[in-house]
Amino acid sequence: MKRAILVVTVLGLVACGAEDRRKKAVETIDHDQEVIRKAGAAVNEVIRNQADCEVAKPLIVEAYQSIEDARAEVSAPATQQTLDALKVQVDRVAQVCP
Repeated sequence: MKRAILVVTVLGLVACGAEDRRKKAVETIDHDQEVIRKAGAAVNEVIRNQADCEVAKPLIVEAYQSIEDARAEVSAPATQQTLDALKVQVDRVAQVCP
C-alpha cells in the first residue's frame, strides 16, 4: 500500500513538472510575440513612409534599433529568423533612401 501511494505521489510530481515546462514555453512564446509585434510596428512605419525619404530616414534608424533591442529580448530561434526578415525589409527602404 505504501508503495502504491509513493508511486502515485511521484507520478503527480512528474505531471506537475511537465505542466510547468509547458506553461513556461507558452509564456516565452507570448513574450517573443509581443517583442516581435513592437519591432514589426516600427518596420511598418518605415514601409508606410518609404515614398517620403525625409520622413522615412529617422524611422529607419528607429526600426533598426527596435530590431536590435528585440534580438536581445527574444529566445526562440524562429524569432531570430523573423527579425532577420524584418531587417531585410528595412534594408530595402534604406537603399532607396540613403
